[in-house]
Amino acid sequence: MGFAYSTLVMWSASALALTCLLHSGFPSPRIAVILDDPQAGEPVRAQIEAALQKRGMELVDADVSERIRKIAGPKALLAERVPDGLTVLEADGILAGSVAYGEPVDFEGVKSVGVSVSVRLIDLATGRNTSTVQASGRGRGVGGPQVWMRGAEQAVETLFKDERITKAFGSVGQASGMITLFVKDIETREQLLELRRQLERALGGIPVKELYFAKGLGKLVLGGANDPKALVGPEVADVLTETKSLALVVEEVANTRIAVRYHRAKSVSMHALVLEPKLPKANRARADELGRFLATEIATFEFARASYQPGKITRARAIRRAKEISADVIIESEVLGSGDGTALSVRVVDAKTGEPILREQRFFEKKESLEVAGLVLVSMKNSLPTKLSERPSASGVLPTENDGITRAGGQ
Repeated sequence: MGFAYSTLVMWSASALALTCLLHSGFPSPRIAVILDDPQAGEPVRAQIEAALQKRGMELVDADVSERIRKIAGPKALLAERVPDGLTVLEADGILAGSVAYGEPVDFEGVKSVGVSVSVRLIDLATGRNTSTVQASGRGRGVGGPQVWMRGAEQAVETLFKDERITKAFGSVGQASGMITLFVKDIETREQLLELRRQLERALGGIPVKELYFAKGLGKLVLGGANDPKALVGPEVADVLTETKSLALVVEEVANTRIAVRYHRAKSVSMHALVLEPKLPKANRARADELGRFLATEIATFEFARASYQPGKITRARAIRRAKEISADVIIESEVLGSGDGTALSVRVVDAKTGEPILREQRFFEKKESLEVAGLVLVSMKNSLPTKLSERPSASGVLPTENDGITRAGGQ
């Protein structure tokens, strides 16, 4: 009696803890049931899904379950290692397993059939999983599908009384306070580690851990079971969107995972003072036209605005002018050479230090200068955000009055 009472108290406490977690403001964990149930109507699967929903969990839809099954069937999921290709983008957890039905036994007109189920719960956010948990039940009746259903009901009821399953469900997905962040288009691990530090500051000290990095993809875990702050995917996504210093663009949000794209342009801003280009004497009349074109196109960059400065001025004068209008950079341009060797050179200069940040050059061949300028600007738009974020601190040193672009060919 004492042992039975103690076991009941332990199960009741675990069930209460699970209930509290699932009703404490955390979004419901999304569970995929990947089960081999050979009986017509899949009675054990039906009972498991009903039990999960009764406990406040969300079942993934049939399409997601089928995708998971194609990646790894129940037998693979019951093995020791979680197969590659499964992430919290599919579900928070997978309940994988198999069902066995015994042969019906007839005793004095009453049929009896044994039902056994073996399952394993996998937390896709952390990779944690339970050992294989087994439970059995027995259905009795005069025959028909109800016998199988009663056996399935008893087996599943026994299964959900197992403390290992109860505890595992209590920490899976959002109930553990964790969110997995998938970062696409991130080029280096150094960028991922810097992003991790920035996220910890932006999220008020919530721990951020690195899970994985390969060129083009990084995975971070935000928060955790030991963190007192509850994390909810949509709320964290709002922080990521509103924090301009984070070079992240949110693409997909769910309760326990967020997919983002690493986009350096989001974390930088630029006010450019565009100077009138230097052109050879034969084409000098088009300098103003080319300069205004450059300023107009640069102003379309999502991280930039531009002011145009007509007339011929030195870099030193340009730096003073940039200070007057609070411009961050100066855009200098020049047509170099002549004939087949003609090229357009565009340089971005730090307005505080006079130091070059980026230089792009492209040969004309038979193209118009405006067309070539457009090609140069496309390249600059892609590379400028990274260069801007890497520029050194301003030294406050102005160049001398005769310091300008070094010309090669032309006037």
